[in-house]
Amino acid sequence: MTGKVLMDGPEVALKPELLLFEYGTCPDKEQAAMLYKHRQDLQPYLEPGRGWLKLDFENGEPCIRAADRVGVLPFSVDGKSHLLLIAPKGCQQDQNLGLLRFLELLAFDDDGPPPDKLFGLDGKLGPHQFLLFLARHYAALLNELCRRDFRSFYRAEEDEVRGFIRGRLHLTGYARLALRGKQHILPCRWDEFTVDNWDNRILWAVVRRLQNAAAALGPQASQMVAKPFRLLLGWFGPVAEVPITSADFHRTRLGRTSRYYRSALVWARLLLQGSNLPGAGGQVPPLVLDAPIAFEKFAEVVAKAALPDESWCFERQRELPFLNGQQKQYRKPDILLVGPDELCAVGDTKYKDVLDRSNDQPLGTAEEVLEASIQPTDWNQLYVYMRLKGASSGFFVVPFWNAAVDSAPATFLENFQFEKSPCNGGRPVRAAVIGLNLLKPLGDVKQMAATKLSTWLSGMRKEARIELRSSR
Repeated sequence: MTGKVLMDGPEVALKPELLLFEYGTCPDKEQAAMLYKHRQDLQPYLEPGRGWLKLDFENGEPCIRAADRVGVLPFSVDGKSHLLLIAPKGCQQDQNLGLLRFLELLAFDDDGPPPDKLFGLDGKLGPHQFLLFLARHYAALLNELCRRDFRSFYRAEEDEVRGFIRGRLHLTGYARLALRGKQHILPCRWDEFTVDNWDNRILWAVVRRLQNAAAALGPQASQMVAKPFRLLLGWFGPVAEVPITSADFHRTRLGRTSRYYRSALVWARLLLQGSNLPGAGGQVPPLVLDAPIAFEKFAEVVAKAALPDESWCFERQRELPFLNGQQKQYRKPDILLVGPDELCAVGDTKYKDVLDRSNDQPLGTAEEVLEASIQPTDWNQLYVYMRLKGASSGFFVVPFWNAAVDSAPATFLENFQFEKSPCNGGRPVRAAVIGLNLLKPLGDVKQMAATKLSTWLSGMRKEARIELRSSR
């Protein structure tokens, strides 16, 4: 993409901190123009396939637009450090509420504590508050873990014989060393039962990541982020400080048996993956979080809660055979709900497409989302999913943002009919759009959406029985 930014008068200086909204551009037009002018300094974030920032046009002018990540991206211009804060879509209506609901979306877990509102920081959207939100919730998860289920576990160790044998002698290693003409040492292997295990190492490494990011912002941010973790030093003090990456999660074991470790490790993976990014300069390490993935997980929670009874089951992204022969292809619906009597419903979550196609519209109702973002290709995709599975029902799950007191937590639209049924046998076919209001308490959103979807699924079974009786 090429384009010239024309500016009259003296050049405007780029501010130290710039704000972009999710899938939006910088609200300050002069700063937006300067940001585009220095796009080469943002090149690591503009790489194709990464999806953190993208080049676009706004009202005919070239610009830099945020994509599907929310967080802090540092960059450097002429040796000066700058920060790009990408705020959630909901912050356009209410900054503090939008950030709180986004964190709640990331952290939503029926077993975990809900995130707290940070009193005294209302309206101060910026990197300090973003990090503080993350730190407060992560500290709450670790505090719950320490109080209820902090564990020692086995860690594999290897060393040489030093006066006595410990564990198992590794004789093949000894023989291999001898054949290579190296010194005759006896390697030993054993399992150390300790709090310094890989689960705790990973959890505490994420704490250090957050503290390092806050320290780069200044002493005030450093103190605010460090404070929630001070009470945890008594538990995590013996845990070694070793370099940790996302690749180390295969070493974890305690998340398989402890729901407290499982919740904390999910959050740790989210933060660790969001900070393992190539930077574009600046003093603060980058930290971004995947909003579409968080929405997909929440939609799955809603779908599971909507199952009418034990005869129904939930399947996530099950592969359905689509093409055989010289090429093999599969299609994977996001949600598959399988019920009795060969009943089935497929669901498709839409978040990235909704925001990408909305052209920065408010999207305050599910009807607005339907009009602006659900296109013929989406209906074609849903139809194919239903045809492949033989499903008599299909639905979209979409977000909308409305902070008004009288706005509903969820909306259910079902006035849709396919001209030709994707099912064989003439079974009644239904289609719907479920809208989730991401500026309402997500517990209320889940309850209302699950109730509406459950009623809709129960109606499928009644219709199938009526059709069966009429065919007889």
